[in-house]
Amino acid sequence: MTSGQPTGTGGARSARAEAEAPAGAKRWIPALTVFRRLLAAFLLTSLVPLLATWYIARQVTLDNAERLAESQLRYEAAQIAGRTDGWLQLNYESLSEHADTILIRSMDPDLQRSALIDIVKHQPWTVLAFTINPDGMSLARSDNLQPINYSDREYFKTAISGQPLGQQVAISRTTHRPSWIFGIPIKDTAGSVRGVIAKTCGLSELTDQLFNSRIGQTGRALLISFDGKLAAMTGGSNDKELRDFSQSPIFVARESRSGLIRFMDGDRPTVAVVQPVRFGWLVAVQMEESEALRAVKETDRTMMILLLVAVLLSAAFAAVVAPTLSNPLIRLTQIADDISRGRFHDEIPGIDRTDEIGALARSVERMTRSLRIAMERLTSRVLK
Repeated sequence: MTSGQPTGTGGARSARAEAEAPAGAKRWIPALTVFRRLLAAFLLTSLVPLLATWYIARQVTLDNAERLAESQLRYEAAQIAGRTDGWLQLNYESLSEHADTILIRSMDPDLQRSALIDIVKHQPWTVLAFTINPDGMSLARSDNLQPINYSDREYFKTAISGQPLGQQVAISRTTHRPSWIFGIPIKDTAGSVRGVIAKTCGLSELTDQLFNSRIGQTGRALLISFDGKLAAMTGGSNDKELRDFSQSPIFVARESRSGLIRFMDGDRPTVAVVQPVRFGWLVAVQMEESEALRAVKETDRTMMILLLVAVLLSAAFAAVVAPTLSNPLIRLTQIADDISRGRFHDEIPGIDRTDEIGALARSVERMTRSLRIAMERLTSRVLK
């Protein structure tokens, strides 16, 4: 018996703990009052359609914003590319025509010099025009300087090999600005290469245009040469060396003809389009993604405001409607509790209502009458 008492006591304590544990756990679960149920219902019926509308509106706005941004950037790129293409072609055709003249083919320095001076005179952007012998030494120059060895220049190597165009972009030592240096082979009537005619063109005709371009708030245009060197950029300037863009996403994707190119410009998400130009040159126009997709942010902001308004209205409606349902139920619960204790009420509130609460009130009223009659009969029998 002695050993059994602790067991019994322990069992009682264990049973008591188990009985109290759920009650303690339930304290952490909020009661689903009428207000909370109504609020949940109102939120469900208002937020679900709003969230679905938000998703659809955001997708539509995103597609439209991307198409609009691409159209704007492509328009700007086409304008710049058109002028760049025309300028490059003009210089190439002009030098090609001079390469076929008798004066240049003669490979006579005196005769060539007059033609070279004429090129510089009629093309203000031309800094220097010159011819080069097959050994790489300059033959005639428009500036009358001493011969210079050009054998290590890439544009000379390409042109002397018979290719129609050899080119290079570099910072001019005279103007300290980007220059396009290109050469064209000088051929005799038999088609043999006898030398190279070349000229150095300042890019101010293009760089000034790009420098002053205004494309939205964050947009800018870039002119990239055939070898990936940055020739000009909106609002930018070159230092002693040209910036290398050969590994940039916009240069790598230079053959892209549709869609936006997305990449990180520093720490800013950026979108861009590219427009190839003749001779391997490239025009790119870019802007920050936040500006391109500004309409999406505005849509998100608007929908967030609508969601907040929906939550506030749901809470307000629940606060207004809940008392009309909960107060009668609370009162009927009190009356039912009083009845269970033998206290009967003469009037039951809500019996005139036509809803479920009214039906409950009438049921409580009938129950009260029935219990009152039963109690009266039981009392009369006891007294007898």
